[in-house]
Amino acid sequence: MENNLPLISLIIPVYNVEPYLSSCLDSIINQSYQNLEIILVNDGSTDGSRFLCEQYKQKDSRIILINQKNQGLSSARNTGINSATGKYLSFIDSDDEVKKDYVKKLYSALKKSSANISVCGYNETVPKLETLSGTAATVRLLTRQENLDLLAWNKLYKKDLFIKNKIFYPVGKVHEDNLTTYKLYSKAEKVAFVPESLYVYRERKGSITKNSQKEAHLKIRELSAREALDFFKGNETLTTAAEISLLLAQFAWLDNALKNTVPKKYESKTLLWLKTHQKSYYKNQFLTKKLKLYLLLSTNFSGKPYKLFRKLKP
Repeated sequence: MENNLPLISLIIPVYNVEPYLSSCLDSIINQSYQNLEIILVNDGSTDGSRFLCEQYKQKDSRIILINQKNQGLSSARNTGINSATGKYLSFIDSDDEVKKDYVKKLYSALKKSSANISVCGYNETVPKLETLSGTAATVRLLTRQENLDLLAWNKLYKKDLFIKNKIFYPVGKVHEDNLTTYKLYSKAEKVAFVPESLYVYRERKGSITKNSQKEAHLKIRELSAREALDFFKGNETLTTAAEISLLLAQFAWLDNALKNTVPKKYESKTLLWLKTHQKSYYKNQFLTKKLKLYLLLSTNFSGKPYKLFRKLKP
């Protein structure tokens, strides 16, 4: 490994993941890119995770172990950001793994494109090779709401994006990625995409994404859109994209109410919101033909056409 390669900080929040932690850490210490600072933030684990962290710290001098009281994933990530000394940083969840060239290929894409963020695929989700301006990447994130863009992990960031812009993860919120990644994209000059699956995401019982917290997730999704509207005030393009993000959040409420995964009250509440705001959306440059159809179906005859459509096409 060449001596002139920059130090990259890998931030791994750890909380009660004893069965998975060794495979995660093995995948990190065996990276082909070796100039790493590996920051383990033990967020008050009550199982054997802390002991495993201490064992690995003894094995590898690049590992820094920080123990803190349990404050949640956002706090652990923020601790890692504030402790990182690398020029670049990446987040890896401690129950996941990364492929051998995860750091190397993300760094290579970032440098080759003079980007501030590089993004890779995970599991079966793989992006196409491209480099977008920060604005274009933000528009896509807001108007498509794809996990590939929204997630905190599967990315390499210039650390200054966080520090200079005072962007941190909101403590006490689930799905905190939704409230943060669009801000980072918007502050980036360029975002580079690597057409490979380099991150191995493990779905498991008890993880945040698997818990039945649909209502909480939808509230965060709507909050994210409303915060984005405020965050981008004065930027017409990004404000317009954030309006679509809010519209998508409303349809998510409606669809889940129709499937009975959230209380039925959200059906009438959302139909009223769509009826009230429909005309303003017809002027939105990012309104797709599909969303226009959804608006027409949901705002006529008390939303019955949309309900029938969803029954025929769930």
